[in-house]
Amino acid sequence: MTKKIIRVAAAAIIDQEKGLVLAGKRNADRLVGGYWEFPGGKIEKGETPQQTAKREVEEELNAEIVVGPQLGKTVRYEYDFGIVELTVFFAKMTAHDFKLVAHSKIEWLPAAQVGKLNWAPADAPLIVELAKTDVKKVEF
Repeated sequence: MTKKIIRVAAAAIIDQEKGLVLAGKRNADRLVGGYWEFPGGKIEKGETPQQTAKREVEEELNAEIVVGPQLGKTVRYEYDFGIVELTVFFAKMTAHDFKLVAHSKIEWLPAAQVGKLNWAPADAPLIVELAKTDVKKVEF
């Protein structure tokens, strides 16, 4: 049986001034629960990946963002429930009133230290790219 392909877009939200990246820990009762991830979700029909990242961050964190360049390449990862194609974009916040919906907690971390968290398998390859990036120099 062919597994369903799930197209997902997410945001690597950065604080350029401080050189930090926002990570969200998934609620335990959700798919891939308990892992850390970049906030995001499924791309809806007619949406660009950038629009999805913006919408999902608004829904999941009650935060407004500006979406920037893509982080690394789109990752394809096969879970037992389907094949996730994940595209992550750098983003910066313009406003927020953190209201956690899909996450049990969030943390701001230096980009070089994000690898210390237990990331969802689809996100993990992008953590290597992120650790090599000077987030203070990302252009929006």
